[in-house]
Amino acid sequence: MDILQDYVDFPVNEIHTDEPFKAASGVDSFVFIEMISSVEDHFGIRIPNSDLGAFRTVDDIVGYIERKAA
Repeated sequence: MDILQDYVDFPVNEIHTDEPFKAASGVDSFVFIEMISSVEDHFGIRIPNSDLGAFRTVDDIVGYIERKAA
């Protein structure tokens, strides 16, 4: 959520993590890719482009990171 906060103009605690990500956050595709790059750098993981389509909610992203970082 700290990383997401860098990409939105409002408090992330207003985002419902189970709602569609782009609608809830207002992040467009370009910013989404930048955010994913930040996630990769921060957690030391690589997220293939083929996996990005599975990120429908913030919960999806968090779950993915937890699985990859484990």
